[in-house]
Amino acid sequence: MVQVSHRSIEGMNTLFSSWAIVLLVMGIATDEWVELIPEDERAKMNHSPWMRCCNALWPEDDLKVVRIMMMSSLGLSLLLNLILGMKFSYLIPRNKYIHLFTTILSFLSGILLLWAIILYHNKLKQGQSVHFSIYNINWIMYTDYLNIFFLFVCGIFSLLEYQLSTGSCTCLNIHKSDKECKESENCIKGISLPERTAMPCSIIRAHTVNSKEGTLNKQTHRITWAL
Repeated sequence: MVQVSHRSIEGMNTLFSSWAIVLLVMGIATDEWVELIPEDERAKMNHSPWMRCCNALWPEDDLKVVRIMMMSSLGLSLLLNLILGMKFSYLIPRNKYIHLFTTILSFLSGILLLWAIILYHNKLKQGQSVHFSIYNINWIMYTDYLNIFFLFVCGIFSLLEYQLSTGSCTCLNIHKSDKECKESENCIKGISLPERTAMPCSIIRAHTVNSKEGTLNKQTHRITWAL
């Protein structure tokens, strides 16, 4: 049985989703995804699926679907990172529905991005013999595969949290965070019974009362408690 902290799973999930956002923003800011080289090598230029230019070299309609899919993946990734950050900072409840929703967002965003990259590669191969002769892939394009990996890892962590919240996963032993442990200790202290005090010792004194007739003796007991 593997022992892991619930808080550490949430932290790693938030970290991977943040790196996915960073890599997507880098892809938007960088235009050097591929280098398109036509027959006239002096007219070569850089290109990315986020660009809306160079219609003469490559028609805009060929990349419209790719751009829409990448924009959808970016929007879902931003929403995923926002929800994970709010869940990590205790701003929203951490129940099974939130875990299931983040799982769907992670896998959907990763699948959309993977589909967009595959379609972009396909468009490059189709346009190689029509709009340009050669294309060279730069390093920034390979970061998208790392981005897809981060999104799928977020989906796996969210799915793990969902299974733990429903109690269907018994392969992990989840430890509570320090904050949760302190809260539980305070609750236990609040309902604990007071300590039993020792019973005081008693002193019994006997008194004999003689009646006026002198024939009947009454014996009374007085109990005093020594504190």
